[in-house]
Amino acid sequence: MAEMREPQQQRSREKVARIVEVTASLLETTSYDDLGTKLIAAEAGVSVGVLYRYFADKEAIVASLVRSWLRLDVQIAEHVTTEPLPERSQDLLEKLIIAYADRFRKEPGYRWIWYNGPRIASLRADTQQADREIADRVHRALVRGYAMPDTDESRRRCRLAVEVGSNLLDLAFRDDPMGDTETLADAALMMDRYLFAPPTSSD
Repeated sequence: MAEMREPQQQRSREKVARIVEVTASLLETTSYDDLGTKLIAAEAGVSVGVLYRYFADKEAIVASLVRSWLRLDVQIAEHVTTEPLPERSQDLLEKLIIAYADRFRKEPGYRWIWYNGPRIASLRADTQQADREIADRVHRALVRGYAMPDTDESRRRCRLAVEVGSNLLDLAFRDDPMGDTETLADAALMMDRYLFAPPTSSD
């Protein structure tokens, strides 16, 4: 799959942003198979030629959309973990879960792509990098505010906890567009108990 051609001028960047935003909105009502570049261009108010100037195909548009979401996911973690921390670590993790749950509820196209989007191999590395950055921010906050030891083991646990949290979000929203409240409530509890559990014995 060809990568997106990065626009240099502000006007071109605005066109690209509009194409990506329109694609997200269309995915709320249009299947991926029925989503064509002609439809996207028409809804975005640009010619097909302009669209192809920046994107090779609809998969490239979706890949650009997902990458923008991954960047925002990291920014959310940065914001939640750098603002004044709540008294309990579980409350911090709950704030993170709530913030990411709102993506499923409010971000056009987000839930659809999460469950039904094409599997784009080039996004795997981006996703793994975003998860690592989120885990690093969570780890720094737990060390700073909740006396978590700054060790390789605690960093490993944070990486695994982020993976667990992602899977619990997946479970919560799979059948419920608003998210299963019990699963979401338990997610922070499970992550917190694991993160601060005594080290496992290697014997």
